[in-house]
Amino acid sequence: MAALFTFGLATGSPAAAYAGDNAAISVNTKDGTTVFKVAFAIRHVMGDVVDETNGAVAYASCNDCAAVAIAFEIVLVEGSPSTVTPTNVAIAINENCDTCVAVAEAYQFVLGTGGLVHFDKDGNKVLADIRKELHSLKKEDLTIDQLQAELDSIAARIADVLANHLVPVPGRKTGQQETTTATTATTPTTTTTPTTTTTPTTTEPATTEPTTTEPTTTSGVTTTTGP
Repeated sequence: MAALFTFGLATGSPAAAYAGDNAAISVNTKDGTTVFKVAFAIRHVMGDVVDETNGAVAYASCNDCAAVAIAFEIVLVEGSPSTVTPTNVAIAINENCDTCVAVAEAYQFVLGTGGLVHFDKDGNKVLADIRKELHSLKKEDLTIDQLQAELDSIAARIADVLANHLVPVPGRKTGQQETTTATTATTPTTTTTPTTTTTPTTTEPATTEPTTTEPTTTSGVTTTTGP
């Protein structure tokens, strides 16, 4: 993850830091505008290593503007891995701006299923609706608190789908065990004095299949602000 935390603010494409992973990256350098990016992914993993990364990065360098990045990832662990080290990260950065806001929200669900599974008809419908709702949020004039409430509600619905709408493939053993992480970074600013705060958040790596039966949540903030 070193590449993520050295995400190029001046040169290069920030998307390169997340090649092959699920990432929402929002970069806004135009005054008076909002850039809103959403990433939603469902992964079926059967290998020996589960190391999927879910990330949201929001970067704003403009006046009266906003950058919003939202990432949701569902990881269905269908094999018997020896190493389980998923990563969930949210980073929001404001630089050289006045009255700008950067919001990054990352939610990751890691579920050990004990075999091949798929979503039933109702579960697929809920997930399809959620995808549409996430993209429609850009059209709504929400405060940060309202956006957070909407995303937490969506996360709860995903947890319900995972608990009640996964169907095992016939002949395959399944026993659901779930781990959920949520990471948030929000940086509204109107300051003109350079300040830097760096508090990356990570979940503790595990070396065995997920064993929690109740969803768990981790949160953290990584911010940088300056004139």
